[in-house]
Amino acid sequence: MQRPLRKPQKQINDQAQAILERNNILCLGMCLDSQPYTIYMNYGCLNGKVYMHTGAKGLKIEILDTNPRVSLTVMEEVELMNAPDPCKWDVRYRSVVGLGRASLVQDLDEKVAGLAAIARQCGYDGEMKLPPEKVKGLAVICVEVQHLSGKQNQMGEG
Repeated sequence: MQRPLRKPQKQINDQAQAILERNNILCLGMCLDSQPYTIYMNYGCLNGKVYMHTGAKGLKIEILDTNPRVSLTVMEEVELMNAPDPCKWDVRYRSVVGLGRASLVQDLDEKVAGLAAIARQCGYDGEMKLPPEKVKGLAVICVEVQHLSGKQNQMGEG
């Protein structure tokens, strides 16, 4: 679902990948039986893909087994801009929306690389020592992003 922005001056597609790579919390959107489900997760980017980890069982896994199509939303510089007239309130932000397909990573080396990408993006700069027996019990989600767009709203842009 790629639509042109109603206000194209707000589009920042050229900055979308950089925004995705410098943040570490996203909102993952999924859908099961026409019922939307969103959840905030930390993540890491590696080789054009987005990695997240979760427990090996649960609602996210059930949904992704049925419908691998997902959306990702990342926001930064979010601020409510109050005005004397509440009708003129606005929100300042920069955001990225990605659409793609999610899969559970089966390959142990890719799992380790995905987990390391998450840790790095979340600020860990030490050496990653991940015992294979612990990694095997984790579910690592890989999203192959098929479309990425950026948008911003700064004060006075309408």
